[in-house]
Amino acid sequence: MIKNDFSRSDAASLATGVPVYLVEEGLQNEGSKGALTGMKLSEGKRLDSWEITHVQSENSVSLANTYQPGGSIKVVHTEDRHYLRNTEQYFGVFDQYAKGQISEDEFIAYSAAFKSEVKNTLNTDDCVGGINALVKEMRENISKGISNTPDNLKTKLSTGGIELTWKELMNMQKTGKYIDKFLDAGGAGTYMTYANIGIARTYVHKSGLDLTEDQVKFLSEVVEKKIDRKLETSKILLELAVADKQNPMWEGYYIGGTRTQPVASNTKMISEITEAFSKIDPNDKSTYDVAVDRFQEIMRPWETIFASYVARQAPGYASSYVHEKERNSRAGFQAIWNGIY
Repeated sequence: MIKNDFSRSDAASLATGVPVYLVEEGLQNEGSKGALTGMKLSEGKRLDSWEITHVQSENSVSLANTYQPGGSIKVVHTEDRHYLRNTEQYFGVFDQYAKGQISEDEFIAYSAAFKSEVKNTLNTDDCVGGINALVKEMRENISKGISNTPDNLKTKLSTGGIELTWKELMNMQKTGKYIDKFLDAGGAGTYMTYANIGIARTYVHKSGLDLTEDQVKFLSEVVEKKIDRKLETSKILLELAVADKQNPMWEGYYIGGTRTQPVASNTKMISEITEAFSKIDPNDKSTYDVAVDRFQEIMRPWETIFASYVARQAPGYASSYVHEKERNSRAGFQAIWNGIY
């Protein structure tokens, strides 16, 4: 399938200065002009007006095409392998390109994947600018016999209206990805959802994250957008649960739970959890521990009730259910705060 959106295609175009269309996995029979016809696009973007001038092997990552009438368009085939597990790994890819060890097409595909990853994490409307300038600085260092490291590169990259060095961008990206990880834990519509929202708001302000004041402000705004989406998802789940046949097992604590996911519905508990986690001082771990203690206190009546249901299936385990649940919950909270979740 042909992707013609700013987040992928224009990102790649900015990397080389040549108009680029990214083609994701799933485009069949790449060497056949007929496979590109029949698309209801404007004349300027009609695929059946392109002339294939270069086709690589069946497992190739790119196609170079001539745009008709006039102008040059490069079509790049991106694959899953271009989306690296750790965003910081792209540094090595860009260094390889600066050394001439990978092709321009590979560089375009990796650059587009990198920009897409950053855009998704930092919730920006634009892509990362300055990758070409970064590579240029890398080449200059190489010509002088200087090894490229995140610490010695001075090129300013841009995204979301701010400028950052590679190292600064990676600090923000790392923090943003980590917040995503625990904010998404357990899905939406649970009591833990509201605890995680409070933690996310505070975590951005923790010392030791190597973020400037402006970067903290930027990331805080990003987190608020993610929280809004999480709450909207919780609202949708709540509406589905309201329409479901109610399961008496959850009464007073959750609604739904028959054909839908049980959704946290005790507004008093939600309010108390929200209040507890709004009082965390990012530079005072003891305030975090107080919030965790309060969360467990709020949840204990429900966990005790649920233990009675567990007793029907596993009497021996039910007696220790609440204790084990709180112990595991506390360990999870500590892992989140310590950055090892």
